[in-house]
Amino acid sequence: MAEAEIDKISELPDDVLLDILGRLVVTAGDVHAVARTSILSRRWRSLPWPQITGVSLDVSKFFIPSDEWQRVRRRRRRRRRAWEQDQRHARAAFTDALARFLEAPASKRVIEKLSLKFFLRRRDDLRRIGDLVGAAATGGVVKSVELKIVVTEMERVAPELEEQTKLGNGERFGHFLHDCPGAFRSITKLTLKDLWFHDAAELNSNLLRGCCNLQFLSLSSCGIFYPKTLPNADEPSRPPALTVDAPESRLEFLQCDLCDIGGVELVQAPALSGFSYHAKVIEDSAPISFGCTPSLKCLSLGHCQGEDTFVKLKLSELLVNGGGQLEYLRLSFMNGKIWLQTERPKQLRAAIGRLKYLTLTNIPPECNLSSAMFLLEAAPFLETLDIKICNHICIDSWHEKDEENASPAWQWQPSPSFRHHHLKQFSLSRAFHVEKDLSFARMVMGLAVNLQAVTLRVKSLGCPRCIDTLPKYPELARSRSRFTEGSGYVDGFMKELMDGITSAKMTLHLADLV
Repeated sequence: MAEAEIDKISELPDDVLLDILGRLVVTAGDVHAVARTSILSRRWRSLPWPQITGVSLDVSKFFIPSDEWQRVRRRRRRRRRAWEQDQRHARAAFTDALARFLEAPASKRVIEKLSLKFFLRRRDDLRRIGDLVGAAATGGVVKSVELKIVVTEMERVAPELEEQTKLGNGERFGHFLHDCPGAFRSITKLTLKDLWFHDAAELNSNLLRGCCNLQFLSLSSCGIFYPKTLPNADEPSRPPALTVDAPESRLEFLQCDLCDIGGVELVQAPALSGFSYHAKVIEDSAPISFGCTPSLKCLSLGHCQGEDTFVKLKLSELLVNGGGQLEYLRLSFMNGKIWLQTERPKQLRAAIGRLKYLTLTNIPPECNLSSAMFLLEAAPFLETLDIKICNHICIDSWHEKDEENASPAWQWQPSPSFRHHHLKQFSLSRAFHVEKDLSFARMVMGLAVNLQAVTLRVKSLGCPRCIDTLPKYPELARSRSRFTEGSGYVDGFMKELMDGITSAKMTLHLADLV
């Protein structure tokens, strides 16, 4: 940039410069770009920094740009060594940028939220980051800290070394937690992936109880170490459960996604309002249990078991002591399996009787949706029902029909006198053969006497592999294209949907292809 142009920018009012600077700082790690600008060097100390209240740093933004990386890689004989050097450069640049931003300029600046994403690698690098964050938090410069910790991509790890690698990640994180207590006392959000803790007590005492301000915890593909076999045991041992027993905890949201654990025991989590658990393996016992969770309002459940370990569960048993106050429930069905048992509404009402929002997602395409009617009857205060059919034709199992999912045994006929008086919104999304949903939609429309809006959506594929696979199945492609070939088919579809149903307040919407 020419000197004259720099001078013109430097002459801009403080509020304009602050807006420019704030956009750079807050946008996912561009502090390192800000630190190099001539604007910053000229006007750094005169700008009203206290007005910048949110900062985000992402280590991925500090890597060598892709075009320059290609040139560097050609100059280096070994690609792995080049990658390691580039990663070291990114870690160092990230930490230097964080230090510059937190240490200067001296002012009354207060950062409401500091979001950091960095590698879990060398202990001294982690200690430096932790010391910077801890000092800033102790000095009142930072109010809350959000950490997303990145580990070695498991795709780079041989299968026989995965467990050892995850244990190593867990050990490094344990050192980080021990070395930097000041930083972790200020953490409000923590995201971890691909690490194993050595025991359940370590996770509960050091993390859940030690991070006194932690409000959001996400664990993805994490776990707790356990011996695969026990001496003199005929069967393999089971992974231990994750126990949350933190009566003073401020934890509001807990997410466990495909973790190597034997379930989650919510013994004491008084502030917990949201819980998401997608199980990797479910044994013959309930995967979750509730103790003191008086604030729990939102719950998301799912599991992806195979044929050899498939277990069906009763929602009333899953939600014993924990479902009575639920307002939002999301159930996910992966691997083309309906893992939920049909129950009598009276048995289930104690668990979901106060429910207002219900989402059923990844429903197998051949599933008879009438099985969902027992949920509707068990939740008299439900206001929104959202059903999403699995559309991934790139998966071979999608094309395999499961007779159990479509069998009459799964159908549920509501009692003759049943009418739903609170349901207002009903939506149903699938990518292919939307006409299959007509009978179920008409059933819901007939039972929900105060229904205001019905949305049947021809869902966008989204997945690149599905888009590439679609030409192999012309019938599926035709089921989508007929909605865009003029209004005749759509008009006929709508007429069939509304035949015999009258409601002046109802709005019908058939979403177009996206």
